Amino acid sequence: MVDEHEPIARSIHRVWPALAKLSSCRLLLQQYCDDYSKNSGVLLELDDRQFTQAFVAWTQILEDSEFYLHKNAADYFQFCIGALLAELLKFKAVRDTSVTIIPHKKPSSEIADWWPTGFALTHFCVELVKKVSRQECGKVVEPSEKIGQLKIWQSYRENLLEEPMLAIAYFDDFMGITPNWRTPYYAGHRTAGID
Repeated sequence: MVDEHEPIARSIHRVWPALAKLSSCRLLLQQYCDDYSKNSGVLLELDDRQFTQAFVAWTQILEDSEFYLHKNAADYFQFCIGALLAELLKFKAVRDTSVTIIPHKKPSSEIADWWPTGFALTHFCVELVKKVSRQECGKVVEPSEKIGQLKIWQSYRENLLEEPMLAIAYFDDFMGITPNWRTPYYAGHRTAGID
């Protein structure tokens, strides 16, 4: 599985401040895509224009949600990284450019084979939230068993077609947090509680 190694922030000491900059965020995602491609045999390509649009949309969400940082820092980072996932998926910032099936270097999962870009972006964000939670809040977080359930992934992909911001709720669910299915894009409606 791809998340056995830690490609995030090879050369970046603190991830969150770097993530909030276009060039650093792009570098983190590019490194992850390169490592994913190397390990899985699926060729992922970052679309610079779509990535930039996703990043700009995401920074607006960060700005609108800054008030929540002071209420619950750990959940703020969870929300923000879920919002990044939603924007990356919505704008199709990463594409699977594999023309033919390349033999996997490591055993792949059914989910990764079925939806390579969604799988890769979701696991990129899982790595981010784990690292940011540890660095910024001193908290260790791990995904729940739901992240390995194909039926949930099928629902995830299908629902994103209608409402891309539901990626935030699915990401919360994958991380063991009670999701807000009605308004996942608004930090003030989160149910995670106050630190």
